[in-house]
Amino acid sequence: MKKPQFIGSLVVFLVSFLIVFDVNAVYAAPSSYIDPNTGGMLFQILAVAFTLLSGFIFFFSSRIKMAFARLMRFVREKTGKTAAPDAHSQLSETL
Repeated sequence: MKKPQFIGSLVVFLVSFLIVFDVNAVYAAPSSYIDPNTGGMLFQILAVAFTLLSGFIFFFSSRIKMAFARLMRFVREKTGKTAAPDAHSQLSETL
């Protein structure tokens, strides 16, 4: 038995209809409500996070500097390069 062409066209139409309206539903405006004070809450959270981070850096600044100096010394020893003379030592040598 041969299928009528009408059924195939109907299936294609329904599938394309569902695809178009599903995509449209994704881009529709959200139906949920966002509280107006959400920005204030986010600001408070970010302020605390920034304060903690800056306090951590301030509290451990000497250890961070020491670790960076050790890293630079390790790199200099591995590459075999000596530190470049600074401008103050060059100036004192010429006088």
